[in-house]
Amino acid sequence: MTLSFLADGVENPANLARIRDAATLFGASYSAATIGRLIAVENAPGARDIYGRRPLRGDATLAVGNERRGISRRILVAADEVVVIPVQSNTVTTLNVAAAAAVAAWYVLRGSGSQGRTRRPEARRPSLLIAGDDHVEVGSSLRSAAAFGFHDVLLVDRGAGWFGGSSAVRREARAAARRHKNPLRVHRATPESSARYAEVVFVTPSGPGTPLQREPLTHGNRQLIIVGASPVEIDATATNRARVATLGLEPVSSAPLRLVASIMLAEIARQVGRRHPMPGVPPRGPRYEKALVPMPAGDVLLVEPADLLAF
Repeated sequence: MTLSFLADGVENPANLARIRDAATLFGASYSAATIGRLIAVENAPGARDIYGRRPLRGDATLAVGNERRGISRRILVAADEVVVIPVQSNTVTTLNVAAAAAVAAWYVLRGSGSQGRTRRPEARRPSLLIAGDDHVEVGSSLRSAAAFGFHDVLLVDRGAGWFGGSSAVRREARAAARRHKNPLRVHRATPESSARYAEVVFVTPSGPGTPLQREPLTHGNRQLIIVGASPVEIDATATNRARVATLGLEPVSSAPLRLVASIMLAEIARQVGRRHPMPGVPPRGPRYEKALVPMPAGDVLLVEPADLLAF
């Protein structure tokens, strides 16, 4: 079985680097060509949820698309399968492209159960603590947290500058988090913040531990899930309440936080489930009448395109 990653029109060099990192973490290759079955990751009509599939058999290429336009029509038409990563936010509706590649690869390779429906997903969703020292990685991880339905996150800011960095660092971090439309509440924390929780689960990219998909992640606000903490921090705060869950990825010197956190958040979302649709209530769509109000005829100014050349 061979998996390769295809970046279709991805423009940001940092995103390309992280997609290559994702390939390394999964023991996959990074190629401009298609190897085996082509699986496109795109929110397109008819796309199949990434959850509830069997583990990959045979060779496949996983394609992700441009940061703004998504996957090209050429790749979509050629794809043997199109998959979508379900999100639960009304405002942050996409992941960073490298994070999406990692999440899709995780479920394509390992398979999973489906995402259930529940009346009160908020009661099942655990608390979350993220620790990070790179502002863009932290920002992208917070973007994923919001997309997968979290409203509050504890952040151990190990020099990432989320709370006290320079204006340039803070702008980049908040851009990565899509802060202009991300309602997530970020709370300053320390590794010792775990002391007030009855149950603590540390998530690591590799090494010993319970496989993440076998770890119950639905114990509500009595349970704290930690990602990005170092082994020293784990030892410093470990108690009988703490367990270690591993993603089982290839061991590397430093796994990018956005990739590890996004896989973990996707698995929490799968286990927690989605809210049951209300009987007889259609899905809410855009209400344009509240955004557009006709103006009185006397207040309308018509401008010819040729007039704009003067500016």
